[in-house]
Amino acid sequence: MESLLASVAPDPAFADFQVMSYGSLLLPGHPIRFGFQVDIVPENCPPTILFGLISRNPVNGGAPKTSGFAVKVDLEMREVWDVLNGSGLVGWVEHPMGLSAFTDEEPLLLGWEIEFHGHALIPKLVVGDQQWLYPAIQCPEPVVMESIVGWQGDSPADPRGISDPRGIFMHPALWREQVAVTAPPENASEPMRA
Repeated sequence: MESLLASVAPDPAFADFQVMSYGSLLLPGHPIRFGFQVDIVPENCPPTILFGLISRNPVNGGAPKTSGFAVKVDLEMREVWDVLNGSGLVGWVEHPMGLSAFTDEEPLLLGWEIEFHGHALIPKLVVGDQQWLYPAIQCPEPVVMESIVGWQGDSPADPRGISDPRGIFMHPALWREQVAVTAPPENASEPMRA
């Protein structure tokens, strides 16, 4: 099977980023809740980073199409931008003390929480204490969702002295949990009697 990261490289949404993954998961044929999260310390990061959960599916036997959810975070401007679904500026990283409030002891959380029901992916973006709901998208079954992180720049060494970009993204977690499905009442199918 082709590596997702190799196939992401030509995607225009990720053209300016060095991209890596912390794993993938296959969505089952029943509802689940899943997500991906990482912590960062903004002062230890390149100026712009990327994170998301994406899928690559062939379109009519042609080149794969990227779908899913990914944002770039401009740490200098404190802006959060959608990079896959045309939503533009999503919001700002806000904290009364600015980005300096996020340290090794209290890092900035970046996360996606997604509910999968039927053929719909229903996402929520989490940045620190803020949450944004995104429009749901349709997905085929079965689909593999890949966690991605990225940073801008050609070399793995950042001008700020970061020698290993994987150290930028702390405590990565790709998770999933069962969603409780309520069953119809036992007598719902019985005809009403007069």
